Amino acid sequence: MKGLPPKSLPLRVAVQGDFSLVEALSSNADKMILSPVETSLEISARVTQADVLVVDVSTNTEKGYQTIRELTYERPVLALVAVGQSLDAIRAGAKGAIRRDSKPAAIAAAIESLHQGLSVIDPPSISNMAATPRTQTPVSGIEIPTKSAENETLTKRENEVLVLMADGLSNKEIAAKLSISEHTAKFHVNSILQKMNAQKRVEAVVRAAKMGLINL
Repeated sequence: MKGLPPKSLPLRVAVQGDFSLVEALSSNADKMILSPVETSLEISARVTQADVLVVDVSTNTEKGYQTIRELTYERPVLALVAVGQSLDAIRAGAKGAIRRDSKPAAIAAAIESLHQGLSVIDPPSISNMAATPRTQTPVSGIEIPTKSAENETLTKRENEVLVLMADGLSNKEIAAKLSISEHTAKFHVNSILQKMNAQKRVEAVVRAAKMGLINL
C-alpha cells in the first residue's frame, strides 16, 4: 500500500559460541535471525549472509582471536570477552568488545549498534584497555601501535587526567586526586575531548587507548 514505510529486514547474525549464548540472545532479539556456527564461522557467515558476526573469545582465547584475524567475510565482528581481553580482540579486528557476562539485552543492543556502523566497548572493558601498558612486543601475532612524536598530542597532566577519566572519576574527583581545582580539571577534560575529536568521555578514552596515548 502507498504511504506505508518499507518493512525492515531482520538482522542476520552468525554466532560462534555455546548454544546457551544463542538461546539467551533469542529472547532479546526479536528483529534478529540468529545462526549458531557449527564448524567454520567464515562458511556459516557466507551461507547465512550474516550482517554481524559474534565470536565468544572468553573461553578459547587464541582460537577466537585467530578466527577473527583470518576472516575475509567483511562484516563487523562483536567479540565477547573476559577481563583483560578487550584490547587484543580489537587488535585482532573486532569492531566491538563486550563482556561475555553482560546481560543478553546489552549484547543484542551491541549487535544492533555494530550493524549501524558504530563501535561498541562496554565500560569495564574500556577501563581495562586504558590500564594496559604500552609495549612494542607483538601480541597474538599483531603489531601493536606505540606512541610516537607524531601522535603525542596530550600533555603530561592531560595523560594523568585521562587515566582517571578511564576509571570513571568525575571532574570533582579528578581535582581531588591531582590536587587541582575543579575548574582546572574541567579545562583538562575539555582539552582532551577536543584533541581526541570526541563528544563524550568514553569515546575519548577508547580512542586514546587504541592509540596508546595513556601513560601509567
